[in-house]
Amino acid sequence: MVSKVRIEMRVCSHETVVEASDNGDGTFNIRVESPCPNVREFARTLEVLTMDDLTDKSHSRVFDRMREVKMSANCLVPAGLLSAAWVEAGLVARSRALAQRSNEVLFLE
Repeated sequence: MVSKVRIEMRVCSHETVVEASDNGDGTFNIRVESPCPNVREFARTLEVLTMDDLTDKSHSRVFDRMREVKMSANCLVPAGLLSAAWVEAGLVARSRALAQRSNEVLFLE
């Protein structure tokens, strides 16, 4: 099965779609579609992730990549990518994720 999320970064007007699929060998294929060149550069070397990439922040290539590219520190794409992969890995129940529909950052006055 494929887990799919849409990340809407309204402050920069970019929408990104991430798909994660389980390879059955402890790795996960990641596909990212985005108009943002920084997001595309971020995703360029993350086509296949391991469980360590998903769960071990100190050794995760996702977190390493966030530091290496020009992507803004407040970009939600890394969290969205991890969320899709977590659902696919069974770390978050698919039914719970679909029932909740979204996580939000709300700007308050």
